[in-house]
Amino acid sequence: MKSTRCFFIIVLMALAKIGLAQVREVSISYDGVHGYDSALGQVLEWSSLKKEPRVRSSDKPPEGLRLRWLGTSGFELGDNKTTILIDPFVSRPPVSNPLAPLIIDTTAVDELILKPMGDRNVDAILVSHAHADHVMDVPLVLSRSTTTDHRPLLVGDPNTVALVESYHLSAETRLLAFDEGVVHYLIGQFGDFTVEAVRSLHPQYNFLPWRGPEGEIEGHPPFTGFDYLSYRNIAIAYIISYRGLKFVFCDGAVLQNLQKIGEADLLFLGIPVRKNNTIADALAALQPSFFIPTHYDDFFVPFHEMDQFDVTIGLTVPLPGKNNNEILLVDFSRFGEFFEEFPNYIRKARSKLPTESQSFLDPRLRILKPLTYYSLESLILK
Repeated sequence: MKSTRCFFIIVLMALAKIGLAQVREVSISYDGVHGYDSALGQVLEWSSLKKEPRVRSSDKPPEGLRLRWLGTSGFELGDNKTTILIDPFVSRPPVSNPLAPLIIDTTAVDELILKPMGDRNVDAILVSHAHADHVMDVPLVLSRSTTTDHRPLLVGDPNTVALVESYHLSAETRLLAFDEGVVHYLIGQFGDFTVEAVRSLHPQYNFLPWRGPEGEIEGHPPFTGFDYLSYRNIAIAYIISYRGLKFVFCDGAVLQNLQKIGEADLLFLGIPVRKNNTIADALAALQPSFFIPTHYDDFFVPFHEMDQFDVTIGLTVPLPGKNNNEILLVDFSRFGEFFEEFPNYIRKARSKLPTESQSFLDPRLRILKPLTYYSLESLILK
């Protein structure tokens, strides 16, 4: 009996190791992907460029100011003292059945978000809105990052707070409801980082007549994809300042309250929306030095299953309240097209400026590899 028990323990340990290895050994091919593949034109992956100033990439956290894209709209931004997470999400559950409960991939969260950070604390978790691909992993990240000596600050809308509370987690929170005409919040100081938030709008994608599930989150986990609801269709944009640099993060291409943001150095926008977006307006108002597109990857494929950086999503989605009508999302982001479209956004943005200012607007399109650290120290020392 004892030997049988030992055998099963060994088997379980072996299976666990296989599972971890699958997540650790993430290998994504960039062949055939615009912005990465030189055969398709200019390569705009940031660390491949040797000018203006040089930005280097690495698998491990570099010294000083660093940035890591977690896929979708997820980011890790930090330095040697402070770490801020924005929309951390790596579970990426397949949605062959959109009405099935979504289960947090604890191994992916531990191995892809937390382990690379080493012994550094998470100081703040900023959430744009409470759809699954932005907030699903937050309860686990929060619980893993909370100790008797350290509690991260969770920033988000009422649905984000309700979701965390449904897991019976006690968190220090900053609730952003944007009531009574409030469109701007000063969140606070985290080391050398100053964080602000402005009200924005969740985009309406070109192929859908709605902005995703909306309402008040209720009940208890596990939730289906349609249980993760945006609050009043608000999507919070975050402004983070660091030693003279200003970052602006927005999950979609509908960025509002530009006058509250002011000029920025780095603008991160989700790009699948091509109609009725505010990209040109944002370029004109914020005049960023760098434009970093996000939320164009296929977030329905787990990282450990990806063998191609696939920007096409083949997914059939039922439309709520539409008598079981369905819509096929064949080409979600059209990432390749965005490279051809971006110069048009620049021209449109310049047309909104006085003639004498138009030549000074020159945003550079830069692409990040998922799960890769980028050292941004050279931007400070420019």
